[in-house]
Amino acid sequence: MNNPNYNSMFRNRKYIIRIPKALPSLLIFGVAVAFIALRTIVPFLYGVQLLFISYMGIIAIKNLNKLFTTPYVVVYGMFFVWCCLSVLWSPAMDKTMAAAASVGQMIVICSLMTLYLVNIENIEKVLYGFAIASIIMIGFLILKTQPSEWVDALTGSFSASSDKGRIGYSIGHHPNAMGNLCALLAFIWLYFYDKTKHKVYLIWILLLSLILLFTKSRAAILMLIMYFFGYIILAKKRRFLFIKIIPAIIILSFLLYWVIFNIPILYELIGFRMEGVFGLFNPSYTIDASSYTRINMMKYGIDMFKKHPFTGVGFGNYGYYAYHYYDLFTETYAHSNYIEILAGLGVVGIFLYYILPVLSCITLGLTIKRTDGSRRKLCAFLFVAIIVRLITDFIKITYSDELTQMINVICICGASLINKMQKAGG
Repeated sequence: MNNPNYNSMFRNRKYIIRIPKALPSLLIFGVAVAFIALRTIVPFLYGVQLLFISYMGIIAIKNLNKLFTTPYVVVYGMFFVWCCLSVLWSPAMDKTMAAAASVGQMIVICSLMTLYLVNIENIEKVLYGFAIASIIMIGFLILKTQPSEWVDALTGSFSASSDKGRIGYSIGHHPNAMGNLCALLAFIWLYFYDKTKHKVYLIWILLLSLILLFTKSRAAILMLIMYFFGYIILAKKRRFLFIKIIPAIIILSFLLYWVIFNIPILYELIGFRMEGVFGLFNPSYTIDASSYTRINMMKYGIDMFKKHPFTGVGFGNYGYYAYHYYDLFTETYAHSNYIEILAGLGVVGIFLYYILPVLSCITLGLTIKRTDGSRRKLCAFLFVAIIVRLITDFIKITYSDELTQMINVICICGASLINKMQKAGG
């Protein structure tokens, strides 16, 4: 991990951004830029994916034995097959085929990425490429979003359950997806700041956090907090960890609560939306329509699973069933990745989709205690990235989120590499 050639990449380059020169790394960077920043430029979005698949496909043909023995390829290949097979029992076959095509696209891209994610250096190059892509996203967002939209988001009067008055649409992201993106990208920058101590990285963390606030995504706020606290706690060995950390977390939680509800700007951005969530636990707050509907949507999905435990109702068919058989207001997704997959694909689908992330999370969690230095930082980053995703999948959809799927394969490959290095005593 302490490779002097790689570490020199970060030394004496405080204010220089260098795009990776290796072609696979450059193509993965291009795909990341397309998904993160420039998805509204359709020729670029699909063109860079085609270039990546074509180039890496040639490499894959030369390494078929290696490719088809990779755990990610085997397990998610089986998941994709199960998604396709569900068309046999789906009432809305077109929805199953559309959902399977979307998932299949990302499984192909991520499977080809495994051919490059064969060492720690390459993993960190890809992560750094994601971080650079966030800068392009910030610039494009500022360019494409009218000043009036920012002002409207800050001063407009909107319902807590409304998507209006929120930032993200101008560059092709739903505000919730935009918030999740900002949280994850800020976390990546935190990791590289911790490795290099380059203060310029703090600027990108701050800007991404501010944009996150303008998306008004409650889940993204939760993600950002868990990312930062989790990494800070685990990135290095600490004596008397819980004695020191738990009081600090409690104090900061109360401080954050006070700040959100007592500073007018923050209240207008996120506080009024938080009130609806608190209504689930505290009768002094009024639960908003969005939170109430999401609870019912989860109940519908659990009922679908009970009636079709093995196969589910068909991939992508949750919305169809919820609308036609449970009187949901429209055909929409379950707003919970677990419920969506459980209802659509049953126990087989949920097992295939989550087995590798769960095993990787366990592997990383057990390995953190036995590592130190740079390797521990990476191990902590991967562990926090995957466990936060597993937690927040209860309240958001990730199977169709491109960056989440790319981080997923990085965590799986990274966990395997770190585990092998640890066993070898490297």
